[in-house]
Amino acid sequence: MSAFLGKIHYWLYNKVLWHEALLEEIVELAASKSIPIEEVKQPIYDKYGHPDTRLLEEVIDHGNIHGWLQSRIQSVEYRIAAVVTELMNKYDVKIEELIKLYKNNGIKAAKLVQSDITQPQDLFTLVFDFMLAGMPCDRVHETVLDSESEFTWQTTRCLHKAYWDAIDGDINNYYLLQDAWILGFIKEIDESYSFIRSTDGLRSIRKG
Repeated sequence: MSAFLGKIHYWLYNKVLWHEALLEEIVELAASKSIPIEEVKQPIYDKYGHPDTRLLEEVIDHGNIHGWLQSRIQSVEYRIAAVVTELMNKYDVKIEELIKLYKNNGIKAAKLVQSDITQPQDLFTLVFDFMLAGMPCDRVHETVLDSESEFTWQTTRCLHKAYWDAIDGDINNYYLLQDAWILGFIKEIDESYSFIRSTDGLRSIRKG
């Protein structure tokens, strides 16, 4: 059955699995603060789905590969948004703690990367080998500048906002956390690069 699956399907699924593990780190942080995390998780997971981290070929719907992968992306994005929002709104979890967690997770991801970086665009590509950005057909990122010293992109539409809006969360928290992840990832790979998010929403990876 795995013959029906291509590299892009494994690429997407691995990104889902990375976020499932990231969510577990958030859960562990909450548990360390004596928060009744199972009470937090149960209604959220019952509503948005439970993780299944078996091999892709064992779990995917071979008759609806695209739709199944889309559903797994949606499930983990909803659950992260809901868990983070509830922990911040109802329990003693600060955004600064989550920012640190995300940055460390980015550093962890960078340690797994074995790739020669010759220009900023290489780092952009590596970042989104881990970070979720919808399906490839969504084409949510548009290149603004691509040079030997800088790669700048804009998000043409935010696919994440719908998940955070659905649970009355703040999409700004999502971007604070994602930016922390990207910064940790980039700096771990090469200290000479910087990551900048401008007030108009453009994001840049710069050399030097």
